[in-house]
Amino acid sequence: MDVLADVLRLASLGNAVITQSEMTAPWALLVPSEIRVAIHLIRRGGCWLRVPGASAPLRLCEGDIVLIPSALAHILSDAPDTPPLPLEEGLALARQRAERARDGEEGGARAGLLCAEITFDAAARHPLAGLLPDVIHIPAREAESDEALGALVRVLLEEAERRRAGAQIVVARLIDVLLVLIVRHWLDAQHMPNAGWLGALRDPKILRALAAMHRDPRHPWTVAALAAHAGLSRAAFARRFSLRVGQTPLGYLAQWRMNVAAKLLRSTMLSVENVALSVGYDSATAFGAAFRRHLSISPGRYRAQATSAPQRLAIRQSSQL
Repeated sequence: MDVLADVLRLASLGNAVITQSEMTAPWALLVPSEIRVAIHLIRRGGCWLRVPGASAPLRLCEGDIVLIPSALAHILSDAPDTPPLPLEEGLALARQRAERARDGEEGGARAGLLCAEITFDAAARHPLAGLLPDVIHIPAREAESDEALGALVRVLLEEAERRRAGAQIVVARLIDVLLVLIVRHWLDAQHMPNAGWLGALRDPKILRALAAMHRDPRHPWTVAALAAHAGLSRAAFARRFSLRVGQTPLGYLAQWRMNVAAKLLRSTMLSVENVALSVGYDSATAFGAAFRRHLSISPGRYRAQATSAPQRLAIRQSSQL
């Protein structure tokens, strides 16, 4: 059982906007927290990334990739101290400066960016939320040395740039794959034995228990049964699971069931009763109470909100020199 693939499968793009920007110094964009997942590709030149709480700004160079997976407001700028503008206002100013640059009136340093802004409905909890660091930075040399990641980025940039027939569908699929490859690259680069939940995938015994829960979330799992899958005593398994994953086995199972249920509610026509049965609840009442505890909304209201929100992917040109 590929547990990471199973988690990523529950994620959907939701509403996404791919922005290609040509920025002329001075500039600074404030990316708001409403963008639940942000991916930035530095196409040309370089810039700085500022994240609240970080010890220092991070210099980004041509070819670098950045993933910010947890709805964290951040700033991209030409210099570490340039005052930021709200995203839309900053992009509008970039378009004006691009026009002046074409006429030779703007001579500041330039940077080319491709940014994927991904939003989800307010109630949905992205399956990767809390599992990854605030910022994943892949320098250009690492991205190029990862054959699959480097090739995908090149295709993505070409499709977004040329915008040929079917480009919106192609780019949407490529962003899905890019997210997976970034996470896989980050996971492969971890050397610590405990790197949070994703690090638990390196522990064969804990992985067997996780795979069992993912394979059959409706099963009435107990700690003892999961420990048997792991080949550990009940006490040793509970301690090891909590250390690796960051929560108890049954706490993880409850959260996973709600992730699966949310996906079923927004992507199928199954009744709430059948969704409840699919994730191990004998009654819609018990399921509804658990769902509200985890997502602070009833299953029925969640479905109504998720299915009424339009799904879109747009490729916009902030400016093109």
